[in-house]
Amino acid sequence: MSTQPLFRATGELANAAGQQPALPVREPLPARTRRVLWLLSASIALMMSGYGIVLPVFAKRLGELGSGVAALGLMSMGFAFAQFVLSPFLGSAADRIGRKPLILVALAGEVVANTAFLLASSTGWYLAIRLFQGAIEAGLLPAVLGVVADLVPESGRARWTGIVMGSYGAGFIFGPTLGGVLFDRWGFAAPFGVSAVLAALALVLAWVMVPETRAVLLSRQEQVASRGRGSILASLPHPLYLFATLLVLDFIATFGFAFIEPQMMFYLYNQVLLTPTQLGIIVGGYGLAMLIGQVTLGQLSDRYGRKPLIVLGLLLSVVFYLSLLFLRSFGLLFLGALVTGIGGALVSPALSAAYLDIAAPEHSSQVMGIRGASASLGGVLGPLLVAVVSLWIAPQGIFAIAGGVTLGAVVLALLVLKGGTRSRGASAQSALMS
Repeated sequence: MSTQPLFRATGELANAAGQQPALPVREPLPARTRRVLWLLSASIALMMSGYGIVLPVFAKRLGELGSGVAALGLMSMGFAFAQFVLSPFLGSAADRIGRKPLILVALAGEVVANTAFLLASSTGWYLAIRLFQGAIEAGLLPAVLGVVADLVPESGRARWTGIVMGSYGAGFIFGPTLGGVLFDRWGFAAPFGVSAVLAALALVLAWVMVPETRAVLLSRQEQVASRGRGSILASLPHPLYLFATLLVLDFIATFGFAFIEPQMMFYLYNQVLLTPTQLGIIVGGYGLAMLIGQVTLGQLSDRYGRKPLIVLGLLLSVVFYLSLLFLRSFGLLFLGALVTGIGGALVSPALSAAYLDIAAPEHSSQVMGIRGASASLGGVLGPLLVAVVSLWIAPQGIFAIAGGVTLGAVVLALLVLKGGTRSRGASAQSALMS
């Protein structure tokens, strides 16, 4: 595995003689490595199934407790704020003490949180539990992507990042749909109870079958030496603006949906008159598109470069905002969610692989933690702003703002990220921004 500095984006598409370099030979991963990645993906899929089950329930349950958009926005903001604060620290902890402990803590926290939701009887308790849930899970994504950095060479990172991240989408396929059905049939207790059970199964699976991978990368002596090199931010080389651009793109990608989510739930219930089952199907359709897209399309940025996939994915992400702005048909809204899911499936692996390409091995989880903090900041500001502007702006105006901000991210990517399409033989680093 390369130990290049945090940034080395040369943008070169050919050698000095103007000739294309030879195609690299992609060696298959060892069977044990593939097994670890698939087992980790299965654990995350189980946890996210439980996480997705409760999404269609929150708006209804808060309504029963006498609360509305502002309370749901505060719940989303609290979750994201906890992740914003803690992701860099827990990412650094995953680099120091290992990936597995952080993964197990997050899964155990999901069990506790959903059990607590089941017992909560006031809006205040829902807000507190959501804050705890965000804090306890803040290290999950940095640790999981640290496993990918530990085990997967650069030429295959987008592919395996797509597969691992696709497991998050798998949870959204069955979770929201099942949650809507459970709520309609048996009330709010059923979704939270099933969610806690699924998270417990994921915890057992990860405990028994997923090994610690940090030891694969560094010996004890090397860990001591890497700590002596200090923080990644202490030696961040030129060009810093490219790293900052990736962070801004992550922020905007998260901000857009976080900004509309609280208003969207009430809008689809109260004005479009969808049922919890229909809303669950829409969210589940988005998850289905994300799952299939990340597993099958995630590797495209390994072949064509990160920039084209980031730009195309962001453009497709605007489709759902436009659907909410102009459409009221359940079928068409479902179609818009599918298109947007494909957009997310293109953006997520490309961005994740770009971060891993530029991270030194001893700092990979810390880099992903900083990335998580940027995305979580979008999750904090989105609900906070919508809680305020929803008092004066109609739902369609909120959807239009989210679409405009996302189009701004497209323009930023086109202007700042380097290159056009990746040369067939270019390395992951030299084509990082191409």
